[in-house]
Amino acid sequence: MTGDLNLTRDECAARSAAVTTHDQTVALDLSAAADPSVATFASVSTLRFTSTTEQTWLDLVADEVTELTVNGTPSPIAYDGARLQLTGLHTDGSDNLVRVAATCRYSHTGEGMHRFTDPVDGNTYAYTHFEPTDARRVFACFEQPDLKARFTVSVTAPTDWLAFANQPAVEETATAQVRTTTFAPTPPLSTYLVAVAVGPFHQAESSWSITRPDGTTQQIDLRVGCRASMAAHLPADEIFRITRQGLDFFDAAFEFPYPWGKYDQLFLPEYNIGAMEHPGLVTFNENVYLFRGDPTTAQRESRAEVIMHEMAHMWFGDLATPRWWDDTWLKESFADLMGYLGATEAAGFDGSWPTFALRRKQWAYEQDQLPTTHPVVADVPDLDAARVNFDGITYAKGAAVLKQLMSYVGRDAFFAGTRAYFRRHAFGNTTLTDLITCLEDAAGRDLSAWVDTWLRTSGPSTLSAALSGDTLTITQQSTDPLTGEQVSRDHRVIVSTFTIDGAGLRRTTSLPVTISGETTRVELPDDARADLVVLNDDDRTYAITALTAEEAQLAAATVGRVEPGLTRAVLWSVLWNLTRAAQLRPATFLDAVHANLPQESDAGPLAIVLGMARTAITDYLLPRDREAAGERLLRLTESALATADPGSDLQRAWAFALAADAPLTPAGGPAARRVLDGGIAGLPLTPTLRWELVTALAALGELDDEELLAHYAADSTMTGATAYAKALASRPGVAVKQEVWRELTEGTGLTNDRQRALLAGFAHAAPEDVAGFRDAYFAGLTTWWQTQPRTMAGRLVTGLFPRTSADEGVADNPVVLAARDWLERNADAPYVLRRGVIEQLDHTERRLRAQRA
Repeated sequence: MTGDLNLTRDECAARSAAVTTHDQTVALDLSAAADPSVATFASVSTLRFTSTTEQTWLDLVADEVTELTVNGTPSPIAYDGARLQLTGLHTDGSDNLVRVAATCRYSHTGEGMHRFTDPVDGNTYAYTHFEPTDARRVFACFEQPDLKARFTVSVTAPTDWLAFANQPAVEETATAQVRTTTFAPTPPLSTYLVAVAVGPFHQAESSWSITRPDGTTQQIDLRVGCRASMAAHLPADEIFRITRQGLDFFDAAFEFPYPWGKYDQLFLPEYNIGAMEHPGLVTFNENVYLFRGDPTTAQRESRAEVIMHEMAHMWFGDLATPRWWDDTWLKESFADLMGYLGATEAAGFDGSWPTFALRRKQWAYEQDQLPTTHPVVADVPDLDAARVNFDGITYAKGAAVLKQLMSYVGRDAFFAGTRAYFRRHAFGNTTLTDLITCLEDAAGRDLSAWVDTWLRTSGPSTLSAALSGDTLTITQQSTDPLTGEQVSRDHRVIVSTFTIDGAGLRRTTSLPVTISGETTRVELPDDARADLVVLNDDDRTYAITALTAEEAQLAAATVGRVEPGLTRAVLWSVLWNLTRAAQLRPATFLDAVHANLPQESDAGPLAIVLGMARTAITDYLLPRDREAAGERLLRLTESALATADPGSDLQRAWAFALAADAPLTPAGGPAARRVLDGGIAGLPLTPTLRWELVTALAALGELDDEELLAHYAADSTMTGATAYAKALASRPGVAVKQEVWRELTEGTGLTNDRQRALLAGFAHAAPEDVAGFRDAYFAGLTTWWQTQPRTMAGRLVTGLFPRTSADEGVADNPVVLAARDWLERNADAPYVLRRGVIEQLDHTERRLRAQRA
């Protein structure tokens, strides 16, 4: 049975108008999860609710529905693979009790109940991931966020396994083989936030407590865990420290006690996203946030930020939950902002805001300049649209806009508004209006114009400045690309001026300024000389900065000598946006890298800008210029690596850069080999760095199958297997790429990790090795979409889009023409699929323009 898995906003609104949920029990039998021959598990769900209509439906994706009982009476089973029809419901206000027994299937793609067997020790683990609407793959439910219920979960699993869920365990019954664990009822919860994990996990325990000024005390049990074979890489003490710091920070900021009873955090294999905010059971992608070998400060900072992000969700999203997915930003934007704020102010990582400016906001700028841009408050008519709106606008632009709002209304008013929001809407569902009302009350001002210009329009503002005497004229140009209408946004910023001082720039003044309307005039102090103006110093707003050719040249020559690091990050972001817009030649950006990065003291921004440099070479230079530019960049990394302090973060950043740069030039082979053979004093050759170097050598064709296999034999872990797959896929040659293509597009049973590895390896390809796949790409799109899970199909649309260059033309480029033709011929294809092609086409056209700049 293959029912329609889509759900529309209108039909769900009608269902929530008729149905009021109360509580739900879920019993899962995972006792045979360790047996690979058993593909399914038993699920029993009992729901109590009232209804004003005699019939409705439950959402369920199952192999079979074995029982349906409505108010104590067996009911005919009308089930199409997606919806289970309910009839004969009470409509007099009395409770309905519905029991559903089903056989559900384990997943290998991270959707529903994912099952994983560790190749290191043979241990099996199972865990759930439901966002946005995959709870129905594990139990029958009302799969929409505004039908919250109190969930009581019980799990049957092998006796020697641990079981986790949202709430503490309250009862256990065991035999010699299996144990059934029942967990306390949750507070009202949306289905996508229910979580279960079982397996022989390694875990550590601790606690957090606080005594508030009114004398009340709260204590929360903390646990952190991972699969047993990763135990040596789990920094439990550091994670507990950051967790306590975060709970202290948010308790004070929100003045609403942590409401979920306990705080578990699990690092999971083969996860299909970065992390997920299940209340009481936060889950993380171990491949991203557990590090084999001592992590760098930037890696620890990234982990701290995501811990804070998910913790903020305990309030933003879990306690007060968006009514529908068009208000996804209500939770994601706030959590994103709070993640960086908490990592900085609570956990003490001073590189968080430069990273936000350079990486996170760059994601937003790029997404917001695509033809598929949308307002922060997006129109999400159905689930298909909801899945693609977990994007750079919902997360990063929303966070940047809220950072601007905090500056606009003041921090005190901002947090006062959030505190009122939680008090008014605890355990309920909310809309944008609910939040804005609380912020308006706290700020004492009407925010309707701010909401309209910042949240209901698309595209970034572009700011520029001109100095005449002591008067600085700031110009704002903002056109909504979707409507063509002019937008006038208010920007509360810090404007700084710099003057040439020796070989660098010296700050001469910094002023708080509100940019409003098309032009804003600022009178500078008499002694404020200005060779360069930074309009968004301190990175308080969301806007593109335009520079004249002379200003861009000056910034490119001196950006590395500007203090503090956040200002440098803002300037690097400005230069990169000019490069992407074909307003700054990629060669000039690369000159800036060579002139400034050797002096960079912060390894985090260093790594980000080096990544931009590689993209400038591979995407924005013409093919004939790439090898020379690649060799020049390689020599820079070699030189910097040789002089970096042994064991320092900078040394490791340069080493990873060398591994990434090596495939750009044949000279990269000997350079990568020297590092791999231990030729750099004091450099820790972690497994991750080793595999990056191995992959570089494989991409250059300098490792044979026997040597690659020897590297895998030395690291035959799950992580090693994934890295080995990437290295194999990175090898040159048409035959290699044909086999990778076949597995990606025709194979079954791929996990998220293996698919990502194969796509990354496929990207290491000479044009002649992959030119033959162009027609196959456009011919295969519809089939992939129909046969692959949505997340995995989306990666194929993005990762296999044909590469080209301006040597083949710009407007008449064959790839551009083929993409346009496919879009014209497939006007009725699912929007999400068309969106992926449209975005890749736009990226391609941007690259072609830059190559001709």
